[in-house]
Amino acid sequence: MTAASLTALRNTCVLETPSETINQAFLFAKDSIARCMRYYTLGWGMSNAPHRYTIVVGRDTAWMGVGIDYVAPWFVPESLRVFRDRQQPSGKIIEYVDMESGVEDDYGLNMADNTPLYIWAIWHHWQQFQDAAFKREFEPSLRAASDYLLSQMDDDSLLNTIPNGTDVHGISSWRNIIADTVIAGQVTEMNALAVMALRVAAHFTGDERYRTGVERIAAAMDRHLWLGDHFALNRVNGEVNPQLTGDNIFPVLFGSASARQRRKVLERLSHPDFWNARGLRTVPNSDPDYDPQRGFGLVGGSWPNLTLWYATAVAATHPDRALDALERVAQPVVAESSDETNTHQGEFAEYFDGDTGVNLGMHLSPWVAPTFIWALLEGLLGLTWINGIPRFNPHWPQGWDSVRIENLPYAGGQLTTTLERKGRSD
Repeated sequence: MTAASLTALRNTCVLETPSETINQAFLFAKDSIARCMRYYTLGWGMSNAPHRYTIVVGRDTAWMGVGIDYVAPWFVPESLRVFRDRQQPSGKIIEYVDMESGVEDDYGLNMADNTPLYIWAIWHHWQQFQDAAFKREFEPSLRAASDYLLSQMDDDSLLNTIPNGTDVHGISSWRNIIADTVIAGQVTEMNALAVMALRVAAHFTGDERYRTGVERIAAAMDRHLWLGDHFALNRVNGEVNPQLTGDNIFPVLFGSASARQRRKVLERLSHPDFWNARGLRTVPNSDPDYDPQRGFGLVGGSWPNLTLWYATAVAATHPDRALDALERVAQPVVAESSDETNTHQGEFAEYFDGDTGVNLGMHLSPWVAPTFIWALLEGLLGLTWINGIPRFNPHWPQGWDSVRIENLPYAGGQLTTTLERKGRSD
């Protein structure tokens, strides 16, 4: 990016909160995004490992997009076109494409999270900017992807993943790089994402079939995947896998959990066995399968994006817990670079050892920075969009009385406002 473009990005969505740690990390997040957005032979994208690969991934593109909408919204349609243009005839969204060679893959899975997250990213951009040309361009693709989700519902009214091997070929989950592992069948994460995707597709298109799909899947999740105190990891041929992992956050985060289920899940995920200094573990250290390093930290390591999903989900009921989670992600970003923890100041690390808290992944993860922005704005500050108009419902942690936001992009231009705690003038 040019110096002028970087300056414009830094001056877009300026945030001032009572937490200096949060404020510094928010600035670094925008710088990190600027460093990872790239123009390749096949177009704009953010590689999931920009220092090594020219591969962009569907799920990562979507998660990046809902945060980048706040700081560089021009980029989001460009990155989504990469996957729209390669959407399979069935409507399914592929796993990845190499932006130089054009090589692409879907790992032979009938179902993965790329499809519902792609739908969400389209809807999110539309909600914020109300761009009629964007809607005309992407609505056929969104409909095709939504129809594909409906087509994958089984006799139990749940989406059912058919594995094509192990590891990336057998895991229908964001945790898809665990060697010799299969997470398929009726996967809680996938069904929670489908509920969310079909709900926003119904809003985007007005098609009642999608609302009916939401009701059917949510009811089936309650019937087949809820175990009384948490959701199953997955269910295969009627056999339930009761393992409790951080993936239980998805029904809560995306609205398929009831109020009672939400309370139980958030309370369990708040127990000490799920936490270390860096944030939420993917698997609690009380689990017999816990391993702080195995599978790139996906069987017990601490992944900042998971911690940010938790922060967003818990903010409405426990804002202090949300702030604590946000600051655990922010702290190693704003701290001086450290050989001991393998972190670089200004960079959001990929994942940490579940015991020691040492970074075992990339120093700069391209998806964590935009997720941090999204979690802070839509989680703690309760930002939602209604036909291009922002609505704030802040969840105030102790000691927070006001937050200043400048140059927030939206359909009407840029918004500058001060949010103040109830009881003070607005």
